[in-house]
Amino acid sequence: MAHTASLRIVFALAGLLASCDAALAQSCPQPKRMNFRVESEIRRDVRGFTQGLEVHDGKLFESTGKLAGGTRLTTIDPKTGKVTVLANFGASFFGEGLTILHDQIYQLSWQEHAAFVYDLNGKIVRRMENPRDGWGLTNDGANLIATDGGDRLYFVNPANFMTTRAVRVLAGKEPVAALNELENVDGKIYANIFTTWEIIRVDPKTGCVEASADLQPLWNRMSADEHTYLDSDSNYVLNGIAYDAKTKLFYITGKSWRYIFTGRFVDAN
Repeated sequence: MAHTASLRIVFALAGLLASCDAALAQSCPQPKRMNFRVESEIRRDVRGFTQGLEVHDGKLFESTGKLAGGTRLTTIDPKTGKVTVLANFGASFFGEGLTILHDQIYQLSWQEHAAFVYDLNGKIVRRMENPRDGWGLTNDGANLIATDGGDRLYFVNPANFMTTRAVRVLAGKEPVAALNELENVDGKIYANIFTTWEIIRVDPKTGCVEASADLQPLWNRMSADEHTYLDSDSNYVLNGIAYDAKTKLFYITGKSWRYIFTGRFVDAN
């Protein structure tokens, strides 16, 4: 009996290794290039260390980290740039990704392994445990979709944050790490690659990167004063993707940026 049990363990391990090898052997088509075509700019009146950004009912909802002003939930008027604080948590935790599902705000913390749920006024409803570090967050209408700074998208139950599946993100045969801020647009996931100017579009069913865009041209649209400010801290990088389904416009920004750019992603020629 012990010998039989040992064989079962060996076969189980072999099966697991085989499935891992199959996952590693997976490859995707090489990503296409896309460009971000700017249509307008918003100058916010108060900076925020943007970690999560989303459009809801004509307003931008934002989660900030505890640098450069502290962890907050805010709204931003896209017409005027006026920032309104819904809740201010200071340095009590490091705010990360944000999404809105069924009129509730979901916010991750970075290393506290917490996911918070609020009403649209920023009042806490409940807290859930996140088994991983919290980075980016979006949803597909039923599930939350999160990142932890690695190369996977995690699909989780919004009721208890239990993981239902995970998808490895690949560009060709190469895993794409440092996945950060997320936005779900028409069934595709747009993801910011941390510390870079790159935003990718991912098929969440396969994990394949379909297209990537270099957002560095946004730098040339900023003022000299803004350049000086952003150069003062290496943390002030691109991070913030929101989408308005009514206008079909994206909102793109970065950590502590004064500017929010609106526009559209288009296939490169």
